[in-house]
Amino acid sequence: MAQGNESCRACGAVNLAGSRFCGSCGASLTPGISCPACGSENPAGQPFCNSCGARIDATAAAAETRLGATRAEADGERKQVTVLFADVKGSMDMAERVDPEEWRQILQHFFSLLSDGVHRFEGTVDKFTGDGIMAIFGAPIAHEDHAARACFAALHIGELVAEYAYDLRRSEGLNFSVRIGINSGEVVAGAIGADSEPEYTAVGHTVGLAQRMEALAEPGKAYLTEHTAKLAEGFLELKDLGEFEVKGASRPIGVFELVGAGRARSRLDLARERGLSRFIGRADEMAVLEEALEQAQQGRGSVIGIVADPGVGKSRLCHEFAERCRARGLDVYGAQAQAHGEAIPFLPVLQMLRGYFGIEDRDSDRVAREKIAGRLLLLDPDFTDDLPLIFDFLAVPDPERPAPQVSAEARQRLLRGVIRRLYRVPGRTDVVVNVIEDLHWMDEGSEEFLAEMVSAVEGTATLAVLNFRPEYEADWANSPVYRRVSLAPLGLESTKELLADLAGNDPSMDGLGELIHERTGGNPFFVEEVVRELVEAENLDGERGAYRLTKPIGETKVPATVQVILAARIDRLEAAKALLQAAAVIGKEVPEPALRRVAGLDDEALARGLKELIAAGFLYEAEIYPERVLAFSHPLTREVAYGSQLGKQRASAHAAAGQALIELNPERHDELAALIAQHLEQGGEMLEAARWNARAAHWAGYAHPRDALRLWTKVSELASEVPEDEETAALGVFSRLLQLDYSWRVGMEKSRVDTLVEEARTLATRTGDLRSLTLLTLLESARPGLDVTAAEWTAAVNESIALADESKDDALRVAIRTVGSYAYMAAGNFEHCEQLVDEALELAGDDHGAGAGIVIGCPYAWGLMAKAVIRRERGDFGAGEELSEAAIRIAAEQGDPETESWTRGNLALLVAWRGDLNAALRLAQRNYELTERLGDVFSRHWALVYLGLVHLERGEPEQSLDYVEQGDRLYWEAMGRGGEAEGWRNAIIAEALLRVGRVSDALDRAQHGAAICRGRGLGWGLPRALRVLAQARTAAGESGARELLDEAEEVASANRQVVELEFIRAARDSVVASPG
Repeated sequence: MAQGNESCRACGAVNLAGSRFCGSCGASLTPGISCPACGSENPAGQPFCNSCGARIDATAAAAETRLGATRAEADGERKQVTVLFADVKGSMDMAERVDPEEWRQILQHFFSLLSDGVHRFEGTVDKFTGDGIMAIFGAPIAHEDHAARACFAALHIGELVAEYAYDLRRSEGLNFSVRIGINSGEVVAGAIGADSEPEYTAVGHTVGLAQRMEALAEPGKAYLTEHTAKLAEGFLELKDLGEFEVKGASRPIGVFELVGAGRARSRLDLARERGLSRFIGRADEMAVLEEALEQAQQGRGSVIGIVADPGVGKSRLCHEFAERCRARGLDVYGAQAQAHGEAIPFLPVLQMLRGYFGIEDRDSDRVAREKIAGRLLLLDPDFTDDLPLIFDFLAVPDPERPAPQVSAEARQRLLRGVIRRLYRVPGRTDVVVNVIEDLHWMDEGSEEFLAEMVSAVEGTATLAVLNFRPEYEADWANSPVYRRVSLAPLGLESTKELLADLAGNDPSMDGLGELIHERTGGNPFFVEEVVRELVEAENLDGERGAYRLTKPIGETKVPATVQVILAARIDRLEAAKALLQAAAVIGKEVPEPALRRVAGLDDEALARGLKELIAAGFLYEAEIYPERVLAFSHPLTREVAYGSQLGKQRASAHAAAGQALIELNPERHDELAALIAQHLEQGGEMLEAARWNARAAHWAGYAHPRDALRLWTKVSELASEVPEDEETAALGVFSRLLQLDYSWRVGMEKSRVDTLVEEARTLATRTGDLRSLTLLTLLESARPGLDVTAAEWTAAVNESIALADESKDDALRVAIRTVGSYAYMAAGNFEHCEQLVDEALELAGDDHGAGAGIVIGCPYAWGLMAKAVIRRERGDFGAGEELSEAAIRIAAEQGDPETESWTRGNLALLVAWRGDLNAALRLAQRNYELTERLGDVFSRHWALVYLGLVHLERGEPEQSLDYVEQGDRLYWEAMGRGGEAEGWRNAIIAEALLRVGRVSDALDRAQHGAAICRGRGLGWGLPRALRVLAQARTAAGESGARELLDEAEEVASANRQVVELEFIRAARDSVVASPG
């Protein structure tokens, strides 16, 4: 028998080499395919097994293998996917016209075509729907381009079905057509169904909306939603059909018709269409490429590998370098592996060769062959014998010179040899730059060609620039001509430059650069997508490079274009995926001991998983001593890993994380209390969460009043979610009292204050809690920061004192007397103020911590401060300074930064009145700086007022006016009212206005200040207010100044305000008698 002849397995007849069918019996001579499921032999070319019905074609088999491996672990998770529905339009009518058996065969072939289209792009056929299918792209096999894959599958299905429909029209007279609906979004994917036979599927609104698109689509067309269009934009040609009211959607949905493939093949292509942003922050990497190019020009070829995570800028760097090379007249040939091209053998190699030979899509086979031959034979006539092989490889075979009939392995070996000779043509000196991108998506056959290229460039005028992601590995990386260049994310300043190019520098966006850098980790693509998201959410208004921030930025969602990239990377992990999800629950920083407990892994498994996550760039070691702490390399990766988990899974992990933090860190419970509480709340343990939030709030205290208010608010919310008992009722009352306590420090709407008062009173009355009712009386009507008359204020103080005495609680009695003394001070009744303070100090004895944390941090220090203020007002500066120093020392010892600040401010004015103006300014400025860290509006406002007063004493009215007006505005903005110091502040502002010559404004302020003090009976500030009003009237040429000064002197004398009396006497000397 002649060599190469084939025997028919069916009848034994001998057939000529190359025959596809037996000439005697007609049987196929093509080797059959073994079913991967049952092992049965099947004829080549058919997609399903004759014995068991499993997929047997190569693409489907590969997909099913990967699918099965993923399904085994798929308990269910949230995923971003694209769902495709396809069905036959008018199937009932057609079924009626043909025999049921024949209709079954028609549908079976139709389903085969649909499955082929889905599997070709690594989608999953979820289910058959009677006359169609539901398919999923992106689950369980993750793909960052799942939307484009679904659209390409739809185009492919359309072509296959159109050919089949043509045959059916001719043979059966049937008008057979398919309609397709596509939608992208979040689903819950996993095994659903009976425990014995659960099926992997996806559920959620995303699925229903895809089905609505199918029902909406016209026969022979594919419709997709705006959600898919956003992800596939540029990669596909789409026709905007406008918005449609769709059943089950809360708003009209944008609908698009799928027309064909678009021009873009990569994100960089899309960016070019939109307009590239500035190329920023890559000078060092570009210098490496320039150096390698210079070496290639000297005949020392090399390979540079640009390595970075998705979006960091690998393709942009390669693009900019390629453009520089082209501008110098150098030949640059590029290729790019495609995410959906792994199943297409040799795609990057074909791209590179077509580019090298100048073959264009419109070229006929003959023209293409002429270009190939011309280029090769010009290089070296010895390529003549290789032309048939090259023609065939590039799909332009020469019918007169067919390629040699050899095995596939031999054919690839011959082709690789041709590639090697291309690089090493003797005498070639012209520099060639090859740019091959996204090696992580390269097929196995192309990998072999790439390895050949790397080994061939040494000693040539060739520079090969490759880029890929960190997870990609290859043996050729050990070559001496290879150099790896790791591309890092942008630093903060470079991120700001990029943001300025994208959005502009409008003052409204101050601080946005830092926010976006923190959120994106300096990833340029993520920065661009976050800006786009902000524009679409209408946070930014304007046009590129000239936006302004029009509404505050709250919790921004992860852009869908970013989420698909990160989710696909996470899904490619194996066992380490669950470990990453556990880490995401713990937080941005992940202590290894806590991770071990939450993940439930032994040391060996944990070490193996962490090694994989660190090597892949998901985590890095933030600390190694005293314990190992991991951190997420990118903040958005944590968000995506966290969001992919089902609520029940997350809750369990949170509960475990909270318990781990409690058990592993007994000495840090106060510091970690807020974090523990957060985990416990997310884990559904509300009472425990309330307890730990209360502990965290105590720890925050008056040093961090905003945090404390937030935490006490959380305590009351959590306590209300648990059935009431003695503990939850106590938590409910106490948390509301503390919210009221912090309200006068940082501000709160009156309606909220009233609600808290009523809720606290109801709970305390129901449980008979006298202590809480006493505190409520104080916090409602006897605390600082009230807009009430002195008589009302002091009456409420007396009631609170009586209630405290009735309670027999000495700590409460100390605190209420001290706080209450402030009402008498404001009224100008210094004797009764000091009497209450002395009673409190006597009750406290030597206990400087008596009453600590009840309304104020350290009542003892506050009492000393009050006595110091009275000494200052009466001109006893030595005693006042001594008392102030003692108050500051004790407040610091007791951890009460508020009283320390209030005392420093009062002391600064004392030192100024004493005559040491420079020391006073230093003291006031230092106090002002310290209050920046407090977050306490009440304290901050007093620091500004006292700094303004010191500047006024120094003869610097402009600075004084600036600071006191700042304090006044700050108080009003936070509190919505003026407080007990409103009249006094207006008098100070009026005095500064007088000194800068703004008489009319000064008169208005002075009249308002005097009216407030007089109307509310606030005797402490009234003398000053009357004096300044007299001075303002004199400056304005109005009468009545002497009468005002008489009244001021009378009040100051009654209060024994010695210093103010001196100011009044000086004012008399300068007052000119007014007419009448």
